Amino acid sequence: MAESQGRIETLSKRYFETWKLQMDAVLIKNDRFKYLSEVEPPPESKEAYDSWKIEDSKTKDDLILCIQPSELKLVKNCLTAKDMWKKLERTYQSKGPVRKANLLKSLLQLKMETGSDVRDHIRKFFDFIDKLQDLDIVIDEDLTSVMLLYSLSANFETFRVAIESRDELPKLDTLRIKIIDEWQSRADQSLSKDDGAYAAKFENQFRNQRFKAKT
Repeated sequence: MAESQGRIETLSKRYFETWKLQMDAVLIKNDRFKYLSEVEPPPESKEAYDSWKIEDSKTKDDLILCIQPSELKLVKNCLTAKDMWKKLERTYQSKGPVRKANLLKSLLQLKMETGSDVRDHIRKFFDFIDKLQDLDIVIDEDLTSVMLLYSLSANFETFRVAIESRDELPKLDTLRIKIIDEWQSRADQSLSKDDGAYAAKFENQFRNQRFKAKT
């Protein structure tokens, strides 16, 4: 790794994209990129976890050695290699028009699939909102609420109309809770119907068996 690090110019504010591309290549070559791309759950055995922790620490060291000393203050409190990587991305990621356009496009095209978990959808929605805010794009709260409502699946149409018919839209945090409550209520009703149908089927089978036994 040391030889590869010598070829990489230490990270500075002006050359993040180039630095990131080179670090990607080096870490992939050395089979350590996995410590940046995902947080691995702690292995069940202590030995396996200790091994993972050592490799994660080595990945952190590889990054630190490729960052200018003046920039190390940004990552000094990061606990894992992924935390460090994400902090650098948030700080230095390109804020050009292409990235802004791509994020806006992704937000506008985001659509929840019928039957999927609304909590996952909301997380994705606000992840885009947060990334846009990092690029100094702040969307009006009422407009954000409308975009969120129209990003829901078609079976939320009645709920959306009910919210829009109010004199004022609820605050974003309140709307988020209302959407999750509505989804949970529907899930509970569906489960109750399934349980009722199963019970009715079991009862009919039991009656048929009793009838056959008598005859």
